[in-house]
Order: sequence, then C-alpha cells, then structure tokens
Amino acid sequence: MNKTMSEKLKKRTFADTVLSCIFCFCAIVGVVYQFIGYVNHPKIKEYISNGLFTIVIFAELCFLSLILLEIRKTGKPFSKKIITKLRLMAIILFGGGLIPSYMTSSISENESLVSATFDMQNILIITLGVIIGIISEIFVYGLSLQEDNDSIA
Repeated sequence: MNKTMSEKLKKRTFADTVLSCIFCFCAIVGVVYQFIGYVNHPKIKEYISNGLFTIVIFAELCFLSLILLEIRKTGKPFSKKIITKLRLMAIILFGGGLIPSYMTSSISENESLVSATFDMQNILIITLGVIIGIISEIFVYGLSLQEDNDSIA
C-alpha cells in the first residue's frame, strides 16, 4: 500500500476510533449499572442477562477499538492481529447469542416467576457472529493479496 493511501486510511479512521472508544466506555458504565441494579434488586433477574449482554457489547467495542487503533498505527487494514481480533469478536458474539433472556414476573408480594427465553434476538446475535467469522476469512485473503502486493513493490 502506498504512503498516500496509508495516510488517507489513518485520517478516515480517526473519528471511528474515537467514537468506538467512547462507546466502549459507555458500555462498561452500562455493565456496572446492570450489576449494581442486580445487587440492589436480586429478585429481578433481567439485570443478570442485561449485564451479560452488555459485557458482550463491551468486548465487541473493545476489539473494534483495538482493530481501528491497529489500522491507524500501521496504515494497513489486513494483518494477522486484526484477523485474530475479528475471530475473537465472532466467537464472543456467537457465545453471547447463547445467553438466554430472563423475565421476572411478580406472582404475589413474596413470590416471583423467572423464565428464560431463547428468541430471535439470540438467533440474530449468533448470525452476526457467523458473519464476522466469514469477514475474518475474507481478511485472510486480503492479507495474502497485501503481502503479494508488498513483495512486488
């Protein structure tokens, strides 16, 4: 990749990097909020599933931030580090899709019913994990092309 393309890529990813870092911070605040909510109201099980989903979001945003920082540092979108991070993102999303959603319904003043559901939200999350896994394989091919191009130039 030539120098001007690398510099343009670094400039284009600046705002994305900053935003992903801000969202990553917001996600960790959300995790803390959910678990504090569970500590204060242990009968409400939604706090557990929401906290776990928020941890998945936090991890995804952290990996996205790390990928964007790597691109800004090297100026190259295809590297073994980025491929590894994309694969980890796929695994985390796939695992996050297996987390059931909890619903707490009050039966009486002292009793509540907790139900765990596995719905289309879970299927969507698993599908997104598979898509990111496929994109990581495309990045493997892009890395190969980039290495061939760099050896020719």
